[in-house]
Amino acid sequence: MPLRNSVRRLIPVVVAGLSLASIPTVAAAQVAPRPVPAPPAVDVRGMADLARAEAALHLDRAALGAASAAISADLARLATTEVAAIAADGVRLGMEAAAMAMRKAPLAWDGSAWEQGMTRSRRYRTLAPAPWDTQDPADSLYRAARRALSSDTYQRAAELFRQLRQTYPKSSYASDAPYWEAFALQRLGGETNLRRAQDALGLQQRDYPRAATRGDAAALNARIEGMLGRRGDAVAAQTLRERAERAASDGCPRAEDDERVDALNAVTQMDAERAMPILKKVLARREPCTQQLRRTAVWLVARRKSPEAASLLVNTAKTDPDREVREQAVFWLANVPSDEAVTMLIDIARHGDDLDLRKRAVYALSRSKSDRALTTLRDLTLDARAPEELRVEALNWYLSRAGANGGDLLTLFKDVYAKVEGAMLKQSALRFLASLRSDEGRTHLVALALNAREPMEIRRTAVSYLADGGGYSSWTPRVVGQHAGSAGVTVLAPAPGSAQADAVSRPTGAVIVASLWQVYEKAGDMEIRRQALASLASVRDNAGIDKLIEVARNEKQPELRRAAVSALSRSKDPRALELLQEIINK
Repeated sequence: MPLRNSVRRLIPVVVAGLSLASIPTVAAAQVAPRPVPAPPAVDVRGMADLARAEAALHLDRAALGAASAAISADLARLATTEVAAIAADGVRLGMEAAAMAMRKAPLAWDGSAWEQGMTRSRRYRTLAPAPWDTQDPADSLYRAARRALSSDTYQRAAELFRQLRQTYPKSSYASDAPYWEAFALQRLGGETNLRRAQDALGLQQRDYPRAATRGDAAALNARIEGMLGRRGDAVAAQTLRERAERAASDGCPRAEDDERVDALNAVTQMDAERAMPILKKVLARREPCTQQLRRTAVWLVARRKSPEAASLLVNTAKTDPDREVREQAVFWLANVPSDEAVTMLIDIARHGDDLDLRKRAVYALSRSKSDRALTTLRDLTLDARAPEELRVEALNWYLSRAGANGGDLLTLFKDVYAKVEGAMLKQSALRFLASLRSDEGRTHLVALALNAREPMEIRRTAVSYLADGGGYSSWTPRVVGQHAGSAGVTVLAPAPGSAQADAVSRPTGAVIVASLWQVYEKAGDMEIRRQALASLASVRDNAGIDKLIEVARNEKQPELRRAAVSALSRSKDPRALELLQEIINK
């Protein structure tokens, strides 16, 4: 019963961890690892009791593992159901999702996600939901149409969905069939198919006004009109312009699916020059209900990459009453090659009164190709008057940009590390050093671990990075997670499983052991030596076992011998077990 109760208490923790891991766009915040705590002293006379305790612990772990596996299976089934539901509802990233990724949601933020969210805004369903009514006479026909759609056989899919609505107009599948017919025809392309798609959407609006896909139909119709407009259809082009003009006039959008958002995008693609005055009017609006429209306009203006676009974005960043609209204007300023844009970003980064907005400006500067932007990032890093969180952001992006420009990475580290102060800045610089995965980087980590003038926290972190093989697999600044008072935490981390992470080779176990052994032999602090021993036990493939055995047998200081024995007691390596048996038999 106690074990069962313990497992029950752990289930919420396991579920929380597994749930976070199931989110594909989340990148876990890989902050500087906590120093490995010194292992407790072990009385070798009680080694038999320790072995029995270890056996009991393994049983507890096995039980917990079984419970976790069961929970994982349940979560996997739930995730499958959820993914199917999401697919059935279509891809609705939209502006709100992009804003959440930028400011609120704990998602990886590297700019590309934002751009994808913007370009996919106002998307419509692209995957028909699974069949739900086996008793419906149209069920088999729907299944065949859905298979054709999933296999990109659009001509057949369109025919089958049309047949379904014509043959079974009262079916539970009939109300959405015109939408899927129109979707398939739109994928086929060509003016004739596009007009037939519009006819199907019009039929749905007339005969099935409450269809589940009515909102998607508005977005799909706007896309079709845009395609026709670009083909020279004057009627479609005029219709879109009229809708876009409504976005610039008084009145609030009716709902999330308001077609003015789609119209703005379509008109900009058809005729960017004629769309610019409309976008300017939209950005001049100040009603709270037009936030969605203004965010759309910010992105569309930024795509122009012209001096006029830079001026509009600068004005929006300064004057828009909505914080998210201002943040987005700051973000997209980096895309506009303009001195005015760079000057605006520098001013916000240095003197803004909103920390989150200053961080956005720092990130935008890291994307700018201007030399002034790079200089500003370095200056902010060394500015003792700036908030430490902002300086950490500036440091990470400065090292990223300077390294990408061909700068010597170790030299960059030494230059910055010697001039910064404060634990957060030093830890951030240390992560950069660890990420280099080079012999020079490891040598410098060893030197930091041995340097008695460095704070103990930094020295212990250096040992942790050495044990990890020199740091993270690759150094890629990303804004991930969220903490109190901050829009995001910049960390140095690869996307898990990415080709970039795989491309960077980890040092061999022997190399890691050699670095840790150097720290153990030369360190004057007992705390650092104990941590080096504990880290030797964690080296992969048990590469550090021989060194721990050497300490357990030959070290003159009892405290270190006990630390080595304690580390060995947690290993299943036969060499460790043999030594423990040898000690017990003394």
